[in-house]
Amino acid sequence: MLYTNPVEIFAGRDARLAGTVITPGSTFKGRPVDIWAGYRLADGTIVTSDARGGTKDLPGKPGAQVVGQDGPIDRLEFVAQSGFYIRKYLDPAAGAGSRGTNSEVAYIRYRYAEVLLNAAEAAFELGQNDVAAGFMNQVRERAGLTIPLTAAQITFDRIVHERRVELAFEGHLLFDMKRWRIAHQKWDGNPMSLADLTTNFNQATDRNTQPWALWPYKVYDPGNPNDGKWYFQYKLLSAVTGARRFRMGNYYSFIGDDIRANNPKIVRQPNQ
Repeated sequence: MLYTNPVEIFAGRDARLAGTVITPGSTFKGRPVDIWAGYRLADGTIVTSDARGGTKDLPGKPGAQVVGQDGPIDRLEFVAQSGFYIRKYLDPAAGAGSRGTNSEVAYIRYRYAEVLLNAAEAAFELGQNDVAAGFMNQVRERAGLTIPLTAAQITFDRIVHERRVELAFEGHLLFDMKRWRIAHQKWDGNPMSLADLTTNFNQATDRNTQPWALWPYKVYDPGNPNDGKWYFQYKLLSAVTGARRFRMGNYYSFIGDDIRANNPKIVRQPNQ
């Protein structure tokens, strides 16, 4: 599918997406980011470079820039490998990234949104879906979502999804998956195909064992109505050679030998 600009693909998405990651076509510190992976010619050939903002000759256009200043470029450090950068918690103020404490963005240990999501989950487990919806809608309203969830829409999958979206990159995912005891299903150690990536994402237990990228390309076909349009391509980066595997024993913590020696009724944890 072709798009007139790189942000069109994200139209209508949860507003928390733009607050969590820097997407192609967006801005940071008042300047547009330059995330695009190359040109696609009329015959399907991809023209790109392994250098930031690299140039090459295009038909009728010598010395053209063929990749973004911000990447993505496979295996090149400090560029958008996934096609995105993390935005959450970045301070756009001038000098905020300098050495020392030059940012007014506080380190957040607890957020009210997490408290509400905890309460929503507890209410759901007690069969109080209407109460759970009320807590969850407070989080969603703050994020700009105007259509409230109903009690009938509160399911375990919805609980998992809302926590994943709201608390992204805040260090909760591993502990949530262990607490729900679905980590061994989510990270079963098997590689993910493109079909897995694009079809298995509606249930909490759908596998997510490898990070895939979403790279934007520009169409180069002068005289064609599609010239200058954008398309996105899924990509499994060459650096991704393994798959996440969560062993059943990882659900348990190590019990010290001294503790077990003091109480013979305490047995070793699995895999200990």
